[in-house]
Amino acid sequence: MSEVNLSALTTEALGKSDILWLRLPTGERMTWFATGSDDLDGHVLLVSGGAEDDLGPLPEQLELVLRSKGNGGRLLTLRARPLALTPDNPWWDPAAAALLTVRLNAPGDLLQRWRSESTIWLVAPFGAPVQAPGRPGPDGSARVAAPVTAGAAGTRVRRPRHSGGRGRRG
Repeated sequence: MSEVNLSALTTEALGKSDILWLRLPTGERMTWFATGSDDLDGHVLLVSGGAEDDLGPLPEQLELVLRSKGNGGRLLTLRARPLALTPDNPWWDPAAAALLTVRLNAPGDLLQRWRSESTIWLVAPFGAPVQAPGRPGPDGSARVAAPVTAGAAGTRVRRPRHSGGRGRRG
């Protein structure tokens, strides 16, 4: 088995997707995210509350579940520590700017709304991954490529109807 460059894999996984799952004591929760640059490089940025989904208070430590863009399965699970940024924190403006660049359909007053109604979280991964390609999970299972379920916030995809039904493969 060949060695996997986890730093490169983490960078690639964060760069290829705009959603991840937070593994919290209450279960897994899907959310969109941005990555930081310059002083915030290597950090995951989240927005909670106000116009965005409310993630509630985050625990001192959580896990980030990153998915494979190819098959949607679990690619990497990382331990991370979240830090709530207040608007007077010097990292708030660069974090908000990075989040704004990936926010779809952002209204013009979104930064002001985030400042007054939301919490921006700076999430710092640390240590060895909990789960990675070729490395089983903590229970010994190799769930790395298992599909991630949509959860309550996910969208169910309807299969199209076909006249005469779908043909069966034999």
